[in-house]
Amino acid sequence: MICPIDPEQTYNRSYEGAGPPNSVRMPDVSVRTARPDDAEAVLEVKRAAIEELAARAYTPVELEAWAPDDEAIEEYRSAMSAEQFQILVAEDDGTIAGYGVLNAEQSRVEALFVRPFWTRSGIATSLLGQLEMSAAFDGCEQLAIVSSLNAVPFYETLGYDRIEQRSRTMDGVDIEFTLLRKDLTDRERATPE
Repeated sequence: MICPIDPEQTYNRSYEGAGPPNSVRMPDVSVRTARPDDAEAVLEVKRAAIEELAARAYTPVELEAWAPDDEAIEEYRSAMSAEQFQILVAEDDGTIAGYGVLNAEQSRVEALFVRPFWTRSGIATSLLGQLEMSAAFDGCEQLAIVSSLNAVPFYETLGYDRIEQRSRTMDGVDIEFTLLRKDLTDRERATPE
């Protein structure tokens, strides 16, 4: 059954999940390797994703402790120049809509964040798919991610299994996360449908 789309309808692309269906508008997104001058935009993406998308799963105190402040900018620039990480950014019309970080040496996705406006548009799935391909190319047989509680269903949909709950202390606040892992050698689970 095809549901008609009202062209006059304004779609809210917030974390509330009301964004337009993927069949209506897929953003014209390009993915590229991050550059040090992307650090400020990447920091903004992470901050917005934490403050808006994770708000249902965490307390205001936890969100404040977790969200990066402007002092983290140099750390971000340094990471973008480091050989240890592969950092990809997704751009839509010149705006960085999301980013992902792979640490292939550790077989781990270090970060995957999308601006709230672009949630449910396929950007996170695309970034994660590219990071998974890079990890497999680098010889990783499994890939782990320590996920925010609100993002666990997203990773499970893409073939990740819950391993355990973990806690990190940030600015003196204990924050709960979930460790997930995916077998990259299992072809049936390695590619989302």
